[in-house]
Amino acid sequence: MIQKYVATLAVAVVLVTYAVSSLAFATRSHVPSGSVVDETLHLEFVIEADSSHTFEISPGMAQFLDNRVSFFTDGPARIVSASVEVTPKDVSWTEGRTTITSSGAALAATLRWDTPADSANGAYSRIYLNFPAMPQLDGKTPTFHSGGYQKDDRGRYFLREVTTYRSTFLLSLARFVFALSAGLPFSIALHAIFFGFVVKSEKRSRMANLPPQGPGLPRTFYPNPITEWAVWLIILGVCAAGASMFAGFCVHDGFMSSSFVWVIYGILAVGAAIALLAAWSRRKSLLTIRVEPTGISYTRGRGDSQWLTANWGDMLFTHKSRTYRGNTSYWIELEFHDKRKKLKIDQSIEGYAELRDILLSVFTRSA
Repeated sequence: MIQKYVATLAVAVVLVTYAVSSLAFATRSHVPSGSVVDETLHLEFVIEADSSHTFEISPGMAQFLDNRVSFFTDGPARIVSASVEVTPKDVSWTEGRTTITSSGAALAATLRWDTPADSANGAYSRIYLNFPAMPQLDGKTPTFHSGGYQKDDRGRYFLREVTTYRSTFLLSLARFVFALSAGLPFSIALHAIFFGFVVKSEKRSRMANLPPQGPGLPRTFYPNPITEWAVWLIILGVCAAGASMFAGFCVHDGFMSSSFVWVIYGILAVGAAIALLAAWSRRKSLLTIRVEPTGISYTRGRGDSQWLTANWGDMLFTHKSRTYRGNTSYWIELEFHDKRKKLKIDQSIEGYAELRDILLSVFTRSA
C-alpha cells in the first residue's frame, strides 16, 4: 500500500510540476542568457496619512508618478525600457476578517528587460521598483496591497527574481525545481482525492480477506482496516489545499520569490508531521473486540496483539450519544468493576450496530 501511494504520488508530482513549469512565473524567473522579456506589471497602493486614513491621489499626483516611477536592477539583468501609468482609484484589502477600502491608485507598468548573452549559469538578479518621494505628501511612502512584490532587507521593493542559464538542460531543471514549490501542494491535494478511492477499494479487499465467522458466538469485531490512511489523507490534503491557495495567489500575481517557496514547503512539512503523528496515534488506539459466551476480550493496535479479557459480571454497559450541529455520534462504554479505565468503543469499529445489539442483549438478560 505504501509503495502504491509513493509511486502514484511521484507520478502526480512530476506531471503537475512539469505543467506548472511552463507558466509565466517560472519562465520569467529562470531564463536563458541573452533573453529579452516583455511583461506588464499591475500593482495597487495607498499612501497612508495616519493609521486609519490615506491620502487621495489626485490626477496631478498620478501624472507626477507617471513621469517619476522607475525600475532598476542588481546583477546582470538590465532594464531596456519601461512605461508607467498611474490611475487614481479606491483600493480594497483585508485585515483579519475586515475588508478596508480607501483612496489610492493602480499602477500599470509595461516593462522590457534583458540579460547579457555571456551571463554565467546561475547568475542572479532582482528587478526593483523605485517609487519617488512626493513633495505634496512630505515624503511618505506607498503601501502596496496587490501584485507580485516583496521587500528586501533594505526596505526596497523588488518585483522579480531572475536567474540566467547558458545550458538548456540546467534551465529546464531550474524551472522544474522552482515550479515544484507550486506543483507539489497541488499534486498532494489532488492525489489525496484520487487515493481516497484507492483506499476505499483496499478496504473492501481487506474486509473480504478476514476470517469467516458464524452467526453465533464467539464473534470478532475488527477496526476499520484503512482508518490510518483516511486520517493521513484528510489532514495532509487539507494542509496541501491551504498551501495550494497560497501558491495559486503567487502564481496569479506572476511572481514567487525564494522566501515564498520556503513558506509553502514549511506548510507542507508541518502538515505532514501532524498527519503522521495523528495516523500513528490512531493506529495505536485501534480496538479489536472478541465477544465470547462468558465475556469479552479486547486489544489495541495492529499486528501482534496482547488480549485483555473480562467476564460479563465484571462490567457495566452504557450506550451513549452526542449531537453537535445536527450530527449525532454514538459509542459504547464498558465500565469495569475493578476500577480499570473505561473501555470506549466508537462507531469506527466494523459491525458496530451488530456489536451494540449483542452487548445490549447480554446486559438486558443479566439485568
